[in-house]
Amino acid sequence: MKWMPLLRRLLVCLWGCRIAVTFGLVAAPIQYRLRWETPPRYTYQVEVELPPSKGRLTEVALPAWRPGRYILQNYAAAVSHFAAYDQQGNPLPWRKVTKDTWQIQNPPTGLIRLQYHFYARQIDAGSSYLSEGLVYLNPINLLVYPVGRLEEPCELELVSLPSEWAVATALPRQGVRTFQARSYHHLVDCPILAAPRLLSRSTSCEGVTLHVHFWGPVGARDLSGFLRDLCAIVQTQKRIWGGKLPLSEYHFLYLLVPFSMRHAVEHENSAMFVLPQEGAASEEALKSFLGISAHEFFHVWNVKRLRPAALWPYRYDRETYTNLHWFTEGFTDYYTNLTLWRARLISEEEYWSRLSAELSQIENSLAYQLFSPAELSIDSWHATSVYRPPHFQGSFYAAGKRVGFLLDMALRRETGGRVTLDSLLRYLWERYYERGQGMPEDAVEKAAIRLGGPYFREFFARYVWGREQPDYKALLEGLPLSVELRQEPLSGWGRIGIPKLRPQGEGFRIEEILPGSLAERAGLEVGDLLLTVGETDVQSLSADFWERLRPGQRLAIGFTREGFPDEVQIRFDPAAESTRRTLRLQPTQPNFLRQ
Repeated sequence: MKWMPLLRRLLVCLWGCRIAVTFGLVAAPIQYRLRWETPPRYTYQVEVELPPSKGRLTEVALPAWRPGRYILQNYAAAVSHFAAYDQQGNPLPWRKVTKDTWQIQNPPTGLIRLQYHFYARQIDAGSSYLSEGLVYLNPINLLVYPVGRLEEPCELELVSLPSEWAVATALPRQGVRTFQARSYHHLVDCPILAAPRLLSRSTSCEGVTLHVHFWGPVGARDLSGFLRDLCAIVQTQKRIWGGKLPLSEYHFLYLLVPFSMRHAVEHENSAMFVLPQEGAASEEALKSFLGISAHEFFHVWNVKRLRPAALWPYRYDRETYTNLHWFTEGFTDYYTNLTLWRARLISEEEYWSRLSAELSQIENSLAYQLFSPAELSIDSWHATSVYRPPHFQGSFYAAGKRVGFLLDMALRRETGGRVTLDSLLRYLWERYYERGQGMPEDAVEKAAIRLGGPYFREFFARYVWGREQPDYKALLEGLPLSVELRQEPLSGWGRIGIPKLRPQGEGFRIEEILPGSLAERAGLEVGDLLLTVGETDVQSLSADFWERLRPGQRLAIGFTREGFPDEVQIRFDPAAESTRRTLRLQPTQPNFLRQ
């Protein structure tokens, strides 16, 4: 009967897998049990109990990547001590058939029991970590799944979890140590923080309960202002997308660390953050968390629900290609500061200053001239390749942010303000997500043409599929914006084409080098450690050294590359001095982007 699948899902979601099993409406959940001891440090002991797959063999696999980070991370490298047993504890024959897939011979009767260890020492917003006072899990890192059976209900038991510890997660909890998930997709979309103490607060916002959880030192004594600011973000983004919020609860999980890191990952009903602890030192300092929080909450709609058909549903065993990351991440990034301004958390002046600086940075990067936003999306899987030259390393976040801004402006101009990027997002939500579909690769283009007219066929050909650099003055003509473009000389090391370096030991490590600059033509590269200029140590150069350079002056620059010493000669030529293109946008009509 047609209503039976709906009833099954309802029972699982509302009453949990055990009740549904009692009535015989769903299969028994796959059971995961995690244990840990310290020492050995950083090691989870994983047990999995599952019914065999049909046939003679059962295959289980560990994901090779995770949603939100489109590179192969090969979590199975952390697995050891793999073993398989039947329900009576008798060993089952098994073999490893790929780098992250194991094949087990099915027992004559009963369930399969698996055991393995997982080494968890990585800290970022998509990893898993274990120490004496912290259990941090991203289940997608360390829990195998039976191949072809991602929709089966799951149960996770944290066997070693002390009963008095605090736990933060969006996973439905059944008792002190047990959690339920409607599927493997649901299970691995819910990070977990557990510790002797977490600072947690909640508030009601637009009918949704917002939870914030902090692990680490929090100097801010009153979180009410931070919760109000988060609610303002939620209210603003709800207006952008229209309709009701597609959830009833949401968890912001902040893991605070004593070093420089700003990393976050979106999930269906939560977001995981790894941020520097000084950002929570005071109520005022917490405002530095609002931008990254606004970005991740925007993903409640963009990519966690409305997402490319290539990611619907997720496959975890191989690269999954879509050219739409400029939309899923880039548009989200465009709306990050726009959200803060509309929510009155930053001023209009600050908003345009940030946007101008971000667009200027894109204008001065060769990567955005060599690769289109669509290409950068596909090439996300090359992001960590040692074969990718640094100046080819563009970001679909940045490329998509520029597309989002220009598309928003073009829609407003072409329709006299009747259609905006907000309108386009709402159209895509209704056209695809509400119909239970993923977006085709040309969905955004077709939506823009439908809402804004045939002009957008050319717009996408030039700026999304193509590599054409935008003429801002022409594209923004007729809008209440003043546009100023300037070529500005660089100072210091930037004069020879090294605008970004950092102190390291006795020298400076090159972090950016401009293509075609004097430094690049001389043979210097990103990663070189600069040590001397002539007979002078680089850290001892006088404050006005670079301002006193004369035409034709020769610079002997000593450096090391991968530990090997070398030297280059640069003849300073003012005509070849490096400059940067600076874009400055200013509204001539206040608040025209308010909605």
